[in-house]
Amino acid sequence: MTYIRFLEFLFFFLLHRVSSEEAVPVFKAMGTVIEMGYCFGVDYILVYRCTPGGDQLLGNSSTDSAPITPPADFQGRIHINQQQHLLGLQIRNLTAMDSGVYRRECWQDQTLTTQHTQQLYVCDEEVKAEEVIVKEQEGRGAFVCNSTSIGLEGTSVRWYHEMYPSYKLTLFLDSSKSLDPLVEELHGVVEVRDSGALLLLNKSMLKNNQHFYCLVNRGEHCLSFQNMYLPDISESRDMYASVGDKLMLNCPSNGNHQQWQTPLGTINDSSMKDNQMHISSGDKSESFSLVIPYVSEDHGGGYSCMSSSFEFHYMLVLCHKGETQKNLVSVGGSALLHCDVSKGDSQSVQWHRLQPSREYEVIYDSHDKTVAIPEDLRGRMTLLENGTSLRISHLEMKDQGVYWCVVLRGPQLIEDGDEYEDDYEEENAETGEDDYDDDSYWPETHRLLVANKATAKMYPKLPFQKNPNKKK
Repeated sequence: MTYIRFLEFLFFFLLHRVSSEEAVPVFKAMGTVIEMGYCFGVDYILVYRCTPGGDQLLGNSSTDSAPITPPADFQGRIHINQQQHLLGLQIRNLTAMDSGVYRRECWQDQTLTTQHTQQLYVCDEEVKAEEVIVKEQEGRGAFVCNSTSIGLEGTSVRWYHEMYPSYKLTLFLDSSKSLDPLVEELHGVVEVRDSGALLLLNKSMLKNNQHFYCLVNRGEHCLSFQNMYLPDISESRDMYASVGDKLMLNCPSNGNHQQWQTPLGTINDSSMKDNQMHISSGDKSESFSLVIPYVSEDHGGGYSCMSSSFEFHYMLVLCHKGETQKNLVSVGGSALLHCDVSKGDSQSVQWHRLQPSREYEVIYDSHDKTVAIPEDLRGRMTLLENGTSLRISHLEMKDQGVYWCVVLRGPQLIEDGDEYEDDYEEENAETGEDDYDDDSYWPETHRLLVANKATAKMYPKLPFQKNPNKKK
């Protein structure tokens, strides 16, 4: 092959790559602005609109070229951002006629370094985004396309989803063609109702998908679009333990590159096991829970279970262990659990109970009224003495187990930082101490006072047997 023939081959190869690159869908409402991507650390940026009649050059940031006059319908609406090392092109005040395919090219030393192609849909309106909550007991999530245009003559619905790891929007349903998913793998996973306006998606499809978009079209004209998203899959919770306890931090096995970040280092393999902590290797292969066989002073701090599809965060707080109470009560009776705390302390109180999974469930928080009483304890759980005593009535066998009482000081709310600093200096002047306790100094913090453990052991109530808790 001659050098000229090689250049011709290379030219057509690059041209084929440019023309065949799949465009990424982008949705905008009329009158808004679109940023045609960015180029970082290059000489100049070129942006084209791709039409059947050929590419139209909209902008060229190169100082070596003559000023570019965009097509008449874009004049006065094109703006090139030329920040240091960062180049971009904006199209302002979008109209329905701007819908189409656009290509952004980044050039360095007269060489095309990167390019990005977008399929722009300019719709009449953007419907307010909606968070879709999928309840744990339900096997699928319901996604409703909320638009006043739904059901109008000649309209159809398109559904797109954004899937990890590419986060690239992909069309998976077009009611103008069929009510069956366009992807073979989604058959039986997606149930379509109301002519495409309602989708019922199995949980398997929700694991790696966070955003869904629906477009309502009349022909090729977009009437509206809406973004529907799942709640943030990162979770965070506080855990309380005392030295010597055994603890399990729950985490499902899901996604790729899963690992635990702990105060003692990274654990990423279930086969790793030492005296400090290890990954659970029980009967359930879907578990990636972290087991701490014996909690020590070194275990306090932040823990994160991370994978390609989610993050779980724990803050392990070490507590002074109070006296353990043991209660022997009968089924049908009641148990009164006490929290050992000074009556003069300003405090918030939490009650936890140990689950079969070795995780503590919060059943009461005096500082957080959004914590709901578990369904199986409703009507049977009573808080006394500002929450420092807990009574469970009409006891059942499943109520037996371990309950934790956690007492926190605070919160200390200081509105004026200078005033607080003066108070701190006066206090140290009286005590002669130079140091301070972090958890008593910083505003809006809780200081752990004590953690009490109580156990409730049940025995069946025999016929004609007296209740041992009943006063004579």
